[in-house]
Amino acid sequence: MKTRDIFANIILIAVIVSCNMKKSNTDVIAPGTDSTMMAKDSSTSNTSATLVGDTSSAALGTKTTVGSADTKAAIVKTDSSISMGAKKSKKGKVSIAEGTKATGDMTADKEGFYTNTEVLPAFPGGQKALERFFEDNIQYPDNATENNAEGTVNLTFAVDESGKVYAPKVVSKNIGYGIEPEALRVFNKMPKWTPGKIKGKNVKTKYTLPIKFKLD
Repeated sequence: MKTRDIFANIILIAVIVSCNMKKSNTDVIAPGTDSTMMAKDSSTSNTSATLVGDTSSAALGTKTTVGSADTKAAIVKTDSSISMGAKKSKKGKVSIAEGTKATGDMTADKEGFYTNTEVLPAFPGGQKALERFFEDNIQYPDNATENNAEGTVNLTFAVDESGKVYAPKVVSKNIGYGIEPEALRVFNKMPKWTPGKIKGKNVKTKYTLPIKFKLD
């Protein structure tokens, strides 16, 4: 009886072990199946990623093409700017002619101004300094440049006994295009002059200054 019991127990243990092994195999297969599905999903994802990457590359290619068009547009714009610059290549300059010395009696008018003096009023530093002053301060009007406007502005003004310059007035034919206002603007920046003299005495004088506007 003991031998039979032992044998029966061995058979029972073998059956239990066999059942456990089958269950274990089933558990192992299930994860394997999931892994396969995951691998398929991964493959699909990779395929999608590849497609997206290709699309991005295509997009980049399109952008490069647009960039080339922009570059061409920029070149055309630059050429246009150069052409416009060529049209405005003219530059304006100004020069100052020496005032004409008046003739006749050295007598004052009703307001006490002399038009003829022994010593003419003068810009500090002389004629060259006066020309340099206008060259440094005149801004040839763009409107005048575009319309090829040039000419001489005769500006009459007063110089008192202390050398102060004031009361400017344009007495020449109007040129226009902003030239006369520019001459007056620079005149108003001038320092005091050396006053005119008669017999060594400072006197009030009226002086005419020819300002020549010319395009190169």
